[in-house]
Amino acid sequence: MTTYDFVVPIHRAPGQGRGPGGAQPCAIDSIESALLTLLARHPDALVLAVRGEGTPRRVPVPASIPLQAHDRVDVERNLMDEVVPADRAVVAKLWGQARTQGAAMAPVRRVSDPETPSNLYFLDVRKQHQVMIVLFTPGICAPDEDVVDAARLPMLSPRVARATKDTSSVFTWTDPALSVILGWPPEEIIGRRTLEFVHPDDRDLGIATWLEMLDSDEPSPPVRLRHRHRDGSWVWLEVTNQRREADGDVLSQMLDVSEEMATIDALHAREQLLAQLTETVPVGLFHADLGGNVLFANRRLCEMLGTTFSPRLADQLSKVESEDRANLETALGACAAGADVDIVVRVLFDEGRMRHCSVSVRPLRDDHGTVTGVTGCVEDVTASVQSRSDLEVKAVSDPLTGCLNRAGTFAVLQETLDRVASDGADPAGTAAIFIDLDRFKPVNDEFGHATGDEVLVRVAERIRTSVRSGDVVGRLGGDEFLVICPKVTDPESALAMARSLTTRAFAAPVDLGATSMEIRASLGVAWSSERGTHADALVAQADAAMYRSKREGRSEPIMFVDSPS
Repeated sequence: MTTYDFVVPIHRAPGQGRGPGGAQPCAIDSIESALLTLLARHPDALVLAVRGEGTPRRVPVPASIPLQAHDRVDVERNLMDEVVPADRAVVAKLWGQARTQGAAMAPVRRVSDPETPSNLYFLDVRKQHQVMIVLFTPGICAPDEDVVDAARLPMLSPRVARATKDTSSVFTWTDPALSVILGWPPEEIIGRRTLEFVHPDDRDLGIATWLEMLDSDEPSPPVRLRHRHRDGSWVWLEVTNQRREADGDVLSQMLDVSEEMATIDALHAREQLLAQLTETVPVGLFHADLGGNVLFANRRLCEMLGTTFSPRLADQLSKVESEDRANLETALGACAAGADVDIVVRVLFDEGRMRHCSVSVRPLRDDHGTVTGVTGCVEDVTASVQSRSDLEVKAVSDPLTGCLNRAGTFAVLQETLDRVASDGADPAGTAAIFIDLDRFKPVNDEFGHATGDEVLVRVAERIRTSVRSGDVVGRLGGDEFLVICPKVTDPESALAMARSLTTRAFAAPVDLGATSMEIRASLGVAWSSERGTHADALVAQADAAMYRSKREGRSEPIMFVDSPS
């Protein structure tokens, strides 16, 4: 049996310029002449028309093509459906070559008669007929020598080969394609056992399928085995064996799947690399479908979230703090709808530790842009969150006493005033108690600034322990302090709180170790429950009241009262 497993162009007219890759394109009149010659020589050929752009989709054969008794096929049938699956890649290559070089041909096997090759011709006649013409010339025949010019187009290696073997798996005949695929001439194949060519690691599988075939009347299932090329390399062949009733020999159909296996090997290598990378990076990674099923998660994710691997994403996130988990579920929902979301959550561990994690979730889309799942990256940002928190505390804290500094005090007071004013159901107001230590300058002058600083630290601590748990103590500067008291029902209650503070914080001397020192203070109180009250105004009122207390010299709190107009 003779087959021609190569692709060649149609004869070209001399003097034409060269096309892509150095190949000389066909002249338009040469392609037209080739078409007419083929139609005349092969009246029983199947003639089809396909478009030349996009994909080789079938279209009606134009009336301008002079068909005689040629087989016309319903245009609804797909071109690829005319050939066996193993040869469809050849058809695609022919179509691509014909579009750039004018014409091309190769033998293929049609579905209607897979045992007999047909020569398939592609002719680009779009300039004259607006289509590309496809001809299947039936039967085992050589290409038309006066139409085909094999020297001007690289040969396409065959992918399909046949051979016969006896029941001992000794080759008795091979077609030329097997010699092209493996590089061995027929005389070096015939008479040798198949296992001599099969990779040692694949021999057990080959023997098992061979014995199974001998015990059955059915063809063996396709099996992929590596066969040794004459140059020492290995070629992947998908082999199907079947006993022939006529002579008892075995017919082997062999398909070269080396490119496919190389692609699979490359894909496997990429998967291994990706798996290694995902286990190397210091972040947690996951992929989940829209149903919340975890399709992938690296070990680092479980370490960060304090859980073992779970097929459900909700279980994987079970140790995220409840309030943050609700926000995270909202973020995942937004991601499933197509949004990119970044969020920081707190993860609570069994031993009481807490970790801050940055979670970045992104939608995963298919080729049509439809969201099919979500991917996530989880990073431990505890150190940066703590650092940022420390900086925020430092920005509003007094470094000596640990109280709020002036800016922090005014910010908290304004927030308190705004919050109370926005709550119409609560009539309580906010009190501000301004504290100025009496005769503090002589302390610094007599004992030095170190002792003065120690006094301020002790006084600040006494004030903090003398106020309510929800009150805030700030140092405005020097020896001035301000106490913010939210939820105070009326001015009288505010004044009572200031008196209690005076008694508890300033009644006893401050013990400095080697000596003790009596500290007195003047206190001014202001109170407001009005909407729109500004912190500056309330502090100014408390400051004015404090100066009245200082002028009277009694170290007793005084309530601010508006002067009569």
